[in-house]
Amino acid sequence: MLLIQQVATTHQPFYFSGWYNIERTVTLSVIGFAALIVMLRVSGKRTLSKLNAFDFVFVVACGSVFAASIIEKDVTLLEGVFSLAALIGMQMALAEIAARSERFDRIINGHPTLLFSHGEFIPRALRKERITEGEVRAAIRESGVTRVEDVDAVILENDGSLSVSWESKRPGETSLVDARVPGGERTRKRSGR
Repeated sequence: MLLIQQVATTHQPFYFSGWYNIERTVTLSVIGFAALIVMLRVSGKRTLSKLNAFDFVFVVACGSVFAASIIEKDVTLLEGVFSLAALIGMQMALAEIAARSERFDRIINGHPTLLFSHGEFIPRALRKERITEGEVRAAIRESGVTRVEDVDAVILENDGSLSVSWESKRPGETSLVDARVPGGERTRKRSGR
């Protein structure tokens, strides 16, 4: 009986426990939000770009830290701001290293995958990336092309978007040099007829 009384008296109020918690939450939300905006502006556009796997993990981690600093009573505002600064600093450092090293860039960001080339779907690439031929055709239509034969390639980019390219009538370096077929070779270095 004593145990039941202890449990009943130690629980937190369900709807309202006082103005202090509301003031704390609002204050930390406003200050934390402002600090996050300043830090993201300082860190540059790369932080806010389309999300690849690396950026997605960064955004989820920042969201978790921000939420914890607002809601958790054990986490102070300063701890939350320093945690966000550490995450943003780490993201900036890794992005800088990736910009300087092609190998490190591939480790962090991966590489685009060629799904369709020279009028033909690449089944092993479609299976590996879990993309259907219908999704590839939709990307082709969205780019304004009605015949798949007019398309040189469809690439699954690192951010999950599908890019459609046409074969150039003039020789030159192709933009597809970094697109790969799973278990296969890179695309041709030169396009043209």
